[in-house]
Amino acid sequence: MLLGTGFADHCRGQNIIINNDLTFRDMLGGVPKVVSKHTAGSAAEFLVTGTAGAEVTVDFTLPQYMYSSGYTLQLIFTDTDCAMDSSATPDQSNPGYNDRNPWETQTYRIGSNGLTIWLGALALPRTNQQPGDYTAPIVLTVTYTGS
Repeated sequence: MLLGTGFADHCRGQNIIINNDLTFRDMLGGVPKVVSKHTAGSAAEFLVTGTAGAEVTVDFTLPQYMYSSGYTLQLIFTDTDCAMDSSATPDQSNPGYNDRNPWETQTYRIGSNGLTIWLGALALPRTNQQPGDYTAPIVLTVTYTGS
């Protein structure tokens, strides 16, 4: 059984651009699927722009399930599923701030070209998971600290 899955992302705060939704694409029933924060084109990718050198806090509100026509598909975000990079040339495969916990508030500084944030997760389809286009919102809130 194949499942087409993806996320609708939402942002709160100043100057946040969604460069990529967290997308699991096709999955087989009963077979867990990981999308690493390092997987270009599948991991969620956000760009925060603003005052270079300004300190910000980054907070996620993460879903535990995706939904499609009344059906649910479980998601797990681990304490190492987030990465950030504020260098002039952000590197998703080797970010400046790696293995961060998306369940906790992160504090980081915006670089001259902004702050790029990546997020991965694990989807756990049941053996008898109904096919569908499963979605759920990820809410990203970025706030200036004043430092």
